[in-house]
Amino acid sequence: MSRPSIPRNKLAKLLPGKTPVVLVACGSYSPITYLHLRVFELARDYFKVHKPDYQVIGGYMSPVGDSYVKKGLVSSNHRIAMCELGVESSDWLMVDPWESSFSEYVRTILVLQHFQLELSPTYEGLKIFFVCGADLLQTFNVKGVWSDQDVEEICKFGISCIQREGLLVDHIISQNPILMSQKQNLYLVEQTVPNNVSSTLIRNCLAQNLSVKYLLPDSVIDYIKANGLFLP
Repeated sequence: MSRPSIPRNKLAKLLPGKTPVVLVACGSYSPITYLHLRVFELARDYFKVHKPDYQVIGGYMSPVGDSYVKKGLVSSNHRIAMCELGVESSDWLMVDPWESSFSEYVRTILVLQHFQLELSPTYEGLKIFFVCGADLLQTFNVKGVWSDQDVEEICKFGISCIQREGLLVDHIISQNPILMSQKQNLYLVEQTVPNNVSSTLIRNCLAQNLSVKYLLPDSVIDYIKANGLFLP
């Protein structure tokens, strides 16, 4: 079966002397929220301020496939459509349907390798960074969730970790020998404006027929209503 190709329509032209960077975030996006969009902006700002020799040329959301077992996960067709609506107003964020096109679960490291393989021929010296929240980084320390090899390989790509209220990222790193050994590849990004909105919170509100306006794009809210998603 043929797989969907990576969208490239919003990739920026690389400036002279810059190292190209692509930001990738994997997730359920059931549904997408403003926080999902904000983490990309925060990560890009970090590179602008702290890594001026790097240029973020694009960012991608990679929704998980339907085989991923998680409460409240609607079909990938709906999640991709909602993500597409979410990034509509962005001039650099895109949605890649490759991961969700598989009937089986695709490990995160394979997603990052997919982007490297597809985009490197066009952008010499390309660096792929995995964007995640501190809550995901914490799962690296939970036995049985990730293999040590995958954690190490993901770290070698580079991680842009968005700090979250109540989680001590330095402590999370200190508890994991692999994270400690790869600390130079972990970029800790502060949330300048704290935002703890989650898809779970959105689903809970919708299940109680509560308003979710200003928590996610209006176009996504309209899509949810039109398709009868997340009903009680």
